[in-house]
Amino acid sequence: MRQSRRSRFGDLIRAASPSDRRRFLADLWTARGWETAVEDGLVVARRGDRIDRVAVVSRSWLRLSPTVPDGATVVVALGDPARTRRAAPDDARVLSVDDLYELVRYGLPDGRGDDLVADHFGVRLADLPADGGGGGAGYTEGAGGARTGPLASVLPPSFSSLPVAPLLFAALLVAAVVVTAGSGGVPVLGDALGGQQPSVPTPVATTSESTPTPEPRTVAPGVTTAGVENATLLAAAHRGAAANRSYRWTLRYRESIAGDETGREVEVVHVEAPHVYVSEVQRAGRLRAFPRPTASEDAYADGTTRYARRPAEPDGVAARVLDPDVRDGPGRQASRAARYLEWYLSADETRVARVESVTNATAESGTSLYRVQGRGTDFPRSRDYRVEAIVEEGGFVRSMRVTYETRDGLGVEVWFAYDAVGETTVTRPAWLDRADGSNGGRTVVPANASG
Repeated sequence: MRQSRRSRFGDLIRAASPSDRRRFLADLWTARGWETAVEDGLVVARRGDRIDRVAVVSRSWLRLSPTVPDGATVVVALGDPARTRRAAPDDARVLSVDDLYELVRYGLPDGRGDDLVADHFGVRLADLPADGGGGGAGYTEGAGGARTGPLASVLPPSFSSLPVAPLLFAALLVAAVVVTAGSGGVPVLGDALGGQQPSVPTPVATTSESTPTPEPRTVAPGVTTAGVENATLLAAAHRGAAANRSYRWTLRYRESIAGDETGREVEVVHVEAPHVYVSEVQRAGRLRAFPRPTASEDAYADGTTRYARRPAEPDGVAARVLDPDVRDGPGRQASRAARYLEWYLSADETRVARVESVTNATAESGTSLYRVQGRGTDFPRSRDYRVEAIVEEGGFVRSMRVTYETRDGLGVEVWFAYDAVGETTVTRPAWLDRADGSNGGRTVVPANASG
């Protein structure tokens, strides 16, 4: 069963990095008519004479009470709101994740909340199943706004319009008959229902016993032996692992029609540290789909400034200083990969098997690897969707390959893989150096520039 919009939103906001959360909140407050900036780890929102200082408080397994930043006037609680309320200043407003969801879904221009979530997390809430209606647990909203009860999935269609209470009583009555059934499956009406217990033959004991199905076992964050249970959790684990190592990351995007290639892009990213990397993109043919997972421009970052190769700029280069808040995060490349993994591994059906023979020479000895295979998804809208990934037990995804066909017959293949893990260094690209030896480009001091 696919997650509801509210549940998926909660997973997305909890799995995001602190800087990603702050950027999302800043954009949300902006969409609601505030002027925003990130200052000292808080989202500062101004509208007229009013100022909100918004903080996000994560759940903590080590402390009895969460830590609320000084000066916060609005606190978003990712854990227990009541516990956060006790730790927050008396005059601060405490918002639960459900409250935040309501701010996203309501009070904004039509579709704006969905656009915000899609821009930051790569998921459109409108594409997910609707949340349950107001009829209590087990009730959902059907087509046309009709509410259906918890028995709707097992009742014939002709029963769906009948009152729920009589059907529920009938179901309980049937359950009572089944529960009080005697040996051999003969129904026995108990004394409470005015029945008498008939004599029934004693069955002959059998020696065969059914083998219980083993419970799914966790093999990696968000992954069990039964499949991918939580793509958001796996993506977050990969982001954390990628932020703590150097590597070469190769991404390939390919389009075809009737099997004949019409265009491709290949991006090679060398990452020495979260904000020290160089990326080069090569293109061939004509590409139709957009956006694509490959970068749109060559780029270089030295830890404090990101340079982009842009021929339209006066010096051919655009430079942007990284915000201090961004430099505290996992880095642009690790966050990109996590976003793609959450998109592509959110398949309708997945299965997992341990990789018994490893051909990837960079895999450390003794590290358990698992092959994840999936099919069917609503993202992107496609036919014959297939995905395969090699996942380490710690959550680092060594490689992934996705294939599908768009509604208009365009074949798409997305592939990426990591190598040279722990052995990669970065050198300044030649295109950045001008003849006079200066850096070139125009430096823009940003508000929340991404890394």
